[in-house]
Amino acid sequence: MHNATNAAAVRHFGMGLALCVALLPASVRAQGAPTAATGATDLEEIVVTATRRSESLSKVPVSVTALSQDAMDDRGIKDFQDIARYTPGISIDQTGTNAISIRGISSSGGAGTTGIYIDDTPIQMRALGFNPDDTLPKTFDLDRVEVLRGPQGTLFGAGSEGGTVRYLLTPPKLTGSSTYLRSEVAYTQGGAPSYEIGIAHGFAPVDGVLGIRVGAWYRGDGGWIDRVDPTTRGVTASNANYGSSYLLRLAAVWRPTSALTITPSVIYQNSDKHDESTFWAAYSNPSSGKFSNATPERMPVPDKYLLPSIKFEANLTHSQVIGTVGYYSRDETTAYQGTIYDMSYYESIGWVNNPNNPNGSYYSNTPVPLNCGSGTASVPPCDWYPLIDDKGLHLPAGFSDYQTPNTVKNQQHSWNAEVRWQSSDDASRWRWTVGAFWQQARELSLEQLKDANINQFFTFLYGQDAASIFGDFYNCNGVGSYFAIPACDIYYNRNETVDRQIAAFGELSYALTDRLRVTIGERIARTSFSLNHYADGYENFGPPRDANGNPLSAVYASNSETPNTPKLTLAYQHDPANLFYATYAKGFRVGGGNAPLPPYCSPDLDSSGYPHGAPLTYKSDSTQSYEIGSKNSFGPDLRIASSVYYIRWNDIQQNVYIGGGCGLQFTANLGTAVAKGFDVQAEINAGPMRFELAAGYTDARYTSSSSPPGTSCPSSSTNPCLPLALAGDAISGEASINQSPGLNAPWTASLGAEYDFKIGANPALLRFDYQYEGRNNWPSTLQDPGTSQFNAGTYTLSSSSFLQARAAVKIGGWNVAAFIDNLLDSHTILNYQLSQIDAYAAPFPIPGQEQNQYSFRPRTFGLTAIVHL
Repeated sequence: MHNATNAAAVRHFGMGLALCVALLPASVRAQGAPTAATGATDLEEIVVTATRRSESLSKVPVSVTALSQDAMDDRGIKDFQDIARYTPGISIDQTGTNAISIRGISSSGGAGTTGIYIDDTPIQMRALGFNPDDTLPKTFDLDRVEVLRGPQGTLFGAGSEGGTVRYLLTPPKLTGSSTYLRSEVAYTQGGAPSYEIGIAHGFAPVDGVLGIRVGAWYRGDGGWIDRVDPTTRGVTASNANYGSSYLLRLAAVWRPTSALTITPSVIYQNSDKHDESTFWAAYSNPSSGKFSNATPERMPVPDKYLLPSIKFEANLTHSQVIGTVGYYSRDETTAYQGTIYDMSYYESIGWVNNPNNPNGSYYSNTPVPLNCGSGTASVPPCDWYPLIDDKGLHLPAGFSDYQTPNTVKNQQHSWNAEVRWQSSDDASRWRWTVGAFWQQARELSLEQLKDANINQFFTFLYGQDAASIFGDFYNCNGVGSYFAIPACDIYYNRNETVDRQIAAFGELSYALTDRLRVTIGERIARTSFSLNHYADGYENFGPPRDANGNPLSAVYASNSETPNTPKLTLAYQHDPANLFYATYAKGFRVGGGNAPLPPYCSPDLDSSGYPHGAPLTYKSDSTQSYEIGSKNSFGPDLRIASSVYYIRWNDIQQNVYIGGGCGLQFTANLGTAVAKGFDVQAEINAGPMRFELAAGYTDARYTSSSSPPGTSCPSSSTNPCLPLALAGDAISGEASINQSPGLNAPWTASLGAEYDFKIGANPALLRFDYQYEGRNNWPSTLQDPGTSQFNAGTYTLSSSSFLQARAAVKIGGWNVAAFIDNLLDSHTILNYQLSQIDAYAAPFPIPGQEQNQYSFRPRTFGLTAIVHL
């Protein structure tokens, strides 16, 4: 293997009690360090920029995990879903939103809780509309990834209230040349092969003045989930969840004078999933390797982004000025299972107790379809009922191909600029940074459901077409004359937002003694938010209307705030090998607005404590963190970093689900929670063996009950106005929008073991990596029958474990590795989605909910070849 690849990123081993430890960032052997095949080497560490200046990881009083490109190659890391396995206290939503939670700070709605940066450009998005989906950058030609745990509001601003993830690309150099080549071929058991090829090359056309780096990368991921016909259960497409990604990058560095450096770059990434990686429990048998998706419509996910940026660095006598300007443009289309949602909704329309259909067919004297039998008190009245339940999809005869496909378009267009003036004299007792930041971020969420045969379907089900129930808001294939929305749309929901932010920030650090340093920081921002909303179509009962019932062309909401985020750190460098620190830090995320819910939600809003409808806006929330930590080296062969923390989270932005016949949600501020815990990392050399451990524990729960504003909601089963959350409930992340608990694992741990040896004269290694996530036994609001959010079908996920093995040898300039991912072929359910329940089915038993599940990719064998020249 390449010398640096023998080094992993510093692993974790715990320490707790009074002086706990802040995270030992991942130590990685430097390029050219002696290979462990000839014996143990000192533990080298990488240089990070977590404080916006270059410092050795062990000297930074921040909980940071850093993984170099070599460390990521050692582990076969492709994106952040893999990185999360090696970082304590971190999780990422597996249902497609890619939402990152750090130290339990995660949310089902509102702006992002984790700052995400590519170099100096923030790219995270707010949860706007349904199916928000953060970008998942690939890791090819990255210099390193830094994960900063705890609020980073002073230096990284809005959204970094749980922490920050930074993808730092390999920079071009002014001297010499270098080439990085990576290729891979792999086969997934029961699935299709995967393959990749990538090359990056840097050179200096004008030595010392001009450097250039170019890169290109492609990967094809084979599928392993079959698409099946929901009626016949026959396979219609094998391994349908395949995907591909490619990435192009061009960067340059120009130094016209010794004091000025200019670095322009542009990166383009295009990912395309043919279908989502979810399978239906009713049609699958994971223990026998059978994974089937019976969603009638395919759910492709094309996702591309473009990021041009430019950076200026001017060196003064004892300081430097650094400025960056970036533009982030992203265009993605995702989807949820529209047919499944609509079958749940359609089957509930006919009940006479559904307030949205007073002329319901089942128990009234209105005409009924010819195939509808005579219902009794124990048997549903129609032989097509239910259309969807936990046994699968049951479409009536003649409608076996019926579907209502959904698409959600997510777009981001964000300009940002930052300038910093900071000291550069490391010999001075004073260190300081002052700066200003500006951003304008536009987002679009356009959600559509299409149904070309809704009138025929409703006529079959209820003896009347859809227009007679919803109103005349439809046109498709010559039917209807409503042209305000695209043809065949039955649900149209367009939300466009603009976030503007300007901020001033600074940090001042002073060495009280040669060992003791104090740092204070502050960021003051002015933020504004605006929402432009329009909804229409059958399922919205037409366009939005004013108080007099007149249709509106749009609905608007806006707010503005002036948040501040202070920070205070006391760091004690006892000796070169031992750092202790204590930090107070604040984080925040900006507020936002809600699109009004359609009229048919009004009865359910009333019973949920919102008689005047969903709130038009919600305000910012904030975290306040208290942390103590240490980074300790015990000779050349043992290094430990650990921390303990207590985070108070106020006015939490979370989604409120409105059940019954509504089945929609909005965002509100839901009260107060506390996240507390510890994390620890360790790296050990023991002769030819190397061990890395990372472990973390997080307890993140509400500390007070939260009720709708202006209402009294006692915990009474006879009162429909129940609290939204109860004290002791666990905090939910974005997965909860699909009726899964959305909980983070309280315990996370990863263990790496590497044995270095030689095959002839060639250095070689054998490596195993094991990751564990524990079961969360605290109920989410969806699991608590004392809340209005309760869903009896929601259940707690079990613990999970994942094992990888790699064997590698360095031959000349090539590092060749054979690997097995998911060595034990685990099929543990990592997350799930539930269809809606039929809320008006009384007196008949409510059928079980259809369930989609997510799991690990099955056991995968492969070969990787990497060369550094």
